[in-house]
Amino acid sequence: MEYDEFIKTKKKYHPKSGFSIPENWLNENLFDYQREIVARSCDIGRYALFMDTGLGKSITQMNYADAVNRYTNKPVLMLAPLAVVYQMVREGEKFGFEINHVRGQKDVKNGINITNYDSLHKFDASAFSGVVLDESSILKGFDSKTRRYLTDEFRDTQFKLACTATPSPNDFVELGTHSEFLNSYTVAEMKMIYFTQDRMNTQNYILKGHAEAEFWEWIASWAECLTSPSDLGYDGSKHILPALKEIYHEIKHDDTSYLSNGALFEFAETNATTIGRNKRATIELRAEKVAELQNGLPHLVWCDTNDEADKLKEAMPNAVEVRGNHKDEYKAEMALAFANSEIQTLISKASIFGFGVNFQQACNMTFTGLNYSYESYYQAVRRMYRFGQKNEVNVNIIVADNERTILDSIHRKKEQHEKMKRAMQVAIISAKRDSQLKTDVFNQFVFPSFVKTKGIF
Repeated sequence: MEYDEFIKTKKKYHPKSGFSIPENWLNENLFDYQREIVARSCDIGRYALFMDTGLGKSITQMNYADAVNRYTNKPVLMLAPLAVVYQMVREGEKFGFEINHVRGQKDVKNGINITNYDSLHKFDASAFSGVVLDESSILKGFDSKTRRYLTDEFRDTQFKLACTATPSPNDFVELGTHSEFLNSYTVAEMKMIYFTQDRMNTQNYILKGHAEAEFWEWIASWAECLTSPSDLGYDGSKHILPALKEIYHEIKHDDTSYLSNGALFEFAETNATTIGRNKRATIELRAEKVAELQNGLPHLVWCDTNDEADKLKEAMPNAVEVRGNHKDEYKAEMALAFANSEIQTLISKASIFGFGVNFQQACNMTFTGLNYSYESYYQAVRRMYRFGQKNEVNVNIIVADNERTILDSIHRKKEQHEKMKRAMQVAIISAKRDSQLKTDVFNQFVFPSFVKTKGIF
């Protein structure tokens, strides 16, 4: 027992800073597994929800914010991508939560307030008892200005909830930046305790074999990670998605202009500059192919540049295009119109509508091309392919015949992501169950025996 107690002192567990939520504070629209998640989030206080798209992050984080406001009687701030802010306000009304869309500190009310990340600098973090990050993958960039600002400004905030789809399990820094935001280990501390430098590449860190179980047990103390309610022991039969069809359309890349510059061969595209040049050279062919793929049903077209959007608009005059310099209200209005099937074809970029918004009413999308970011592709596809989708989802991908390296890279990253994601979920779920089992055994057998020997009974 003395040795076991000594070992326990060496383990790091995420400290609780929360409260037990009263049963009548749980929203009546919550599913059973969501009720458990909200209760656990409130109990721990500073928590992360790594929940796959469509599992109800919105209602769980709204209920968390509402409970924190009731408990503290102080304002709570929700932060989200711009396109999500308007959607969150509407969903709040549907579930009975009043969410106040604020543009600056003077607009804040004692309740749930929401704004977009770009407006963060207009607010005083100390005025809020809680903060909720929607699409908290914004914390991913270790050196990003936004991550540092969020971590520093809300360091002393008692209640914090970070919500995103399952992070990339092989990007341990993303887990570390979430941990640091939630006042657990810093990234540097996490690396020091659980990782060792890769001798083959000193820029990389490898999880220590003997520390793997403790690492996931520590993650499980501050994060929820699930792809289905069945991960928590609930019925997941209603959360089985229909088929996803990824259809590749190859176009011929004319290398005449490239070879005229003196090159003997055309090489595969490997960086942003050459990818961009290749797309510009095939932009008209790509636009023509997208127009051919329109089938009279709601269709979402993803592009990367304004030049692509212009050509797509020429090929599809009746389509609606949304770009970065459009007003916020217009972006929100067009997103809602497409979600309500009032717009037949929507053209935009993944940086605008690729995170957070729900387009399950449609089941057809087209990428005018790909880059090496699997995360961007995954998130864009998940706008339609998410729980609640009733139909088979068709994802058309247009690639030039010299873009094989991009395609191979996306496939490799997809396979690795799915494999590692499941491994992380199993590890966290096992760690949670083992931790609960240890607690149950202690409470049922060890503690009663201990107090009896001390003469308490």
